[in-house]
Amino acid sequence: MDVTNEEQKGSEEKEPKERTERKRLSNNRRFPILLRIIVVLILAAAMLAIGAIIGYSVIGGGEWRDVFDIDTWRHITDFWLTS
Repeated sequence: MDVTNEEQKGSEEKEPKERTERKRLSNNRRFPILLRIIVVLILAAAMLAIGAIIGYSVIGGGEWRDVFDIDTWRHITDFWLTS
Protein backbone atom coordinates (compact mmCIF):
# COMPACT_ATOMS: atom_id res chain seq x y z
CA MET A 1 0.00 0.00 0.00
CA ASP A 2 2.85 2.37 0.68
CA VAL A 3 4.10 2.01 -2.86
CA THR A 4 0.75 2.94 -4.37
CA ASN A 5 0.42 5.98 -2.11
CA GLU A 6 3.88 7.16 -3.14
CA GLU A 7 3.04 6.57 -6.79
CA GLN A 8 -0.14 8.59 -6.40
CA LYS A 9 1.76 11.41 -4.74
CA GLY A 10 4.35 11.30 -7.49
CA SER A 11 1.72 11.45 -10.22
CA GLU A 12 -0.07 14.31 -8.45
CA GLU A 13 3.16 16.27 -8.28
CA LYS A 14 3.85 15.70 -11.98
CA GLU A 15 0.46 16.99 -13.16
CA PRO A 16 0.87 20.59 -11.98
CA LYS A 17 4.35 20.73 -13.52
CA GLU A 18 2.99 19.54 -16.86
CA ARG A 19 0.19 22.07 -16.71
CA THR A 20 2.57 24.95 -16.00
CA GLU A 21 4.81 23.83 -18.86
CA ARG A 22 1.83 23.85 -21.21
CA LYS A 23 0.88 27.34 -20.09
CA ARG A 24 4.41 28.57 -20.62
CA LEU A 25 4.45 27.20 -24.15
CA SER A 26 1.14 28.81 -25.05
CA ASN A 27 2.12 32.20 -23.66
CA ASN A 28 5.41 32.36 -25.54
CA ARG A 29 4.15 32.43 -29.11
CA ARG A 30 6.59 33.75 -31.65
CA PHE A 31 3.79 34.56 -34.11
CA PRO A 32 0.68 35.78 -32.22
CA ILE A 33 -2.78 34.72 -33.36
CA LEU A 34 -3.93 38.24 -34.21
CA LEU A 35 -0.89 38.73 -36.42
CA ARG A 36 -1.62 35.39 -38.12
CA ILE A 37 -5.16 36.53 -38.90
CA ILE A 38 -3.93 39.83 -40.33
CA VAL A 39 -1.34 38.07 -42.50
CA VAL A 40 -3.94 35.61 -43.80
CA LEU A 41 -6.36 38.44 -44.67
CA ILE A 42 -3.63 40.37 -46.49
CA LEU A 43 -2.58 37.26 -48.42
CA ALA A 44 -6.22 36.52 -49.32
CA ALA A 45 -6.71 40.06 -50.63
CA ALA A 46 -3.49 39.84 -52.64
CA MET A 47 -4.50 36.49 -54.16
CA LEU A 48 -7.94 37.89 -55.04
CA ALA A 49 -6.33 40.86 -56.80
CA ILE A 50 -3.85 38.65 -58.66
CA GLY A 51 -6.63 36.28 -59.70
CA ALA A 52 -8.75 39.16 -60.97
CA ILE A 53 -5.82 40.58 -62.92
CA ILE A 54 -5.04 37.22 -64.53
CA GLY A 55 -8.68 36.54 -65.30
CA TYR A 56 -9.40 39.95 -66.78
CA SER A 57 -6.16 40.56 -68.67
CA VAL A 58 -4.87 37.14 -69.69
CA ILE A 59 -8.12 35.22 -70.15
CA GLY A 60 -10.43 38.15 -70.94
CA GLY A 61 -7.99 40.10 -73.07
CA GLY A 62 -8.45 43.42 -71.26
CA GLU A 63 -5.97 45.85 -69.77
CA TRP A 64 -4.75 44.73 -66.34
CA ARG A 65 -5.17 48.22 -64.86
CA ASP A 66 -8.88 48.16 -65.68
CA VAL A 67 -9.39 45.61 -62.91
CA PHE A 68 -9.02 48.41 -60.38
CA ASP A 69 -11.40 50.76 -62.23
CA ILE A 70 -14.83 51.17 -60.60
CA ASP A 71 -16.57 51.43 -64.00
CA THR A 72 -15.38 47.93 -64.87
CA TRP A 73 -16.98 46.50 -61.75
CA ARG A 74 -20.20 48.46 -62.38
CA HIS A 75 -20.34 46.95 -65.86
CA ILE A 76 -19.79 43.45 -64.46
CA THR A 77 -22.47 43.83 -61.77
CA ASP A 78 -24.91 45.33 -64.28
CA PHE A 79 -24.32 42.33 -66.54
CA TRP A 80 -25.07 39.94 -63.66
CA LEU A 81 -28.19 41.76 -62.54
CA THR A 82 -29.76 42.19 -65.97
CA SER A 83 -29.19 38.65 -67.23
